[in-house]
Amino acid sequence: MSNNPTSTSTSTSGSGRCSAYYDALRTEEDALSDALGHIRAEEDAGRVTTVEAATERVGLLERHLERCRQLRAEHLGES
Repeated sequence: MSNNPTSTSTSTSGSGRCSAYYDALRTEEDALSDALGHIRAEEDAGRVTTVEAATERVGLLERHLERCRQLRAEHLGES
C-alpha cells in the first residue's frame, strides 16, 4: 500500500483518500496564491492601501485555514 500524494486514484479508502485530500489541498493552495496575487496587484496599483491589503490577506488566510480543516475532516475523518 502506497501513500503517494500525487496518485490519481479516486478510491475513498487507503491511499486514494489521502490522494484526494492532497489534491483538494493543492487546489485550495492554488486559489489562495491567485487571490494573494490579486491583492498584491491592487496594492501595487494604488487601488488599496497597505492596511486594506493586509486586512484582505488576513481574511483570506483565515478562510484558507478553515477550509483546510474542513478538507481534513471530510477526507481523513479528523476534526
